[in-house]
Amino acid sequence: MRRSLASLFFVVAAAALSVSAAAWWLDNTVFDPEASADIADAVLEDGAIRRQIATVIADHTANRLRLPSRQLRATVEEYAQTSQGGEIMAEIVAQAHARLIGIRDEPVRITPRQLVRITRNERVAVLPAVTLPVEEVRPVSIVRESTGWLIPISAAIGAVAFLIGLIAHPARADAIFGMGSLLVFVGLMAVLFGYVVPVALVPALNDSTWTAALPLIAKTNSGRLFVGAALLVGSGISLIVGSTALKRRRQFRSPVAGGRYYDQRHWS
Repeated sequence: MRRSLASLFFVVAAAALSVSAAAWWLDNTVFDPEASADIADAVLEDGAIRRQIATVIADHTANRLRLPSRQLRATVEEYAQTSQGGEIMAEIVAQAHARLIGIRDEPVRITPRQLVRITRNERVAVLPAVTLPVEEVRPVSIVRESTGWLIPISAAIGAVAFLIGLIAHPARADAIFGMGSLLVFVGLMAVLFGYVVPVALVPALNDSTWTAALPLIAKTNSGRLFVGAALLVGSGISLIVGSTALKRRRQFRSPVAGGRYYDQRHWS
């Protein structure tokens, strides 16, 4: 009974800590507009996003520059793929990201100053700002709003449940096994919620052009996530193996009941 209760606390701890870790990761990557600005080049690798920005700018400035809209669109799209173009458009990408996840209420506008820098022509400075069609994805916004309270509350619940489970376990080997299982579970859930959900599930919730930015941000940050998850899973497996070895050692040292062994030989 005591062992089952302790195992239950470890399960609660694993679930709570997984939620807290995943929420923290999302809050600092997928839900961080500054992160999108830092990786604007990766976001602009998406053809649909790049074409939308180029189309809006070209349609707005072509007449002023007396250039065919198609030609100007191709020029802007090509420029967006350069390091200098990505640096200039980083602010636009960050604003679009903030709008997408519900942080920004105002529309995403490309200012005359930005138009001048992108088209590299001062004549567009007299044009008004142009709006980029980016809308909030409400399911994503709801999840983002939840991370603020999920992180501390889940972490507190997980820590308390872990300590209770550690104290309640009757055998040290079982406690070590529980700790190992917890680490493995947290590592796997971190990958699930920090990578699989943004990459596979979010695009299914909304088919707008800018939704693709979220999987791109998740993929760009996936290296650190996978390394952290691998360390957790590796440490957990090591603890599980160690607990198994500890159990075997104790079983080997346990005395064998001589009377029972004698009776078995006597009647054989």
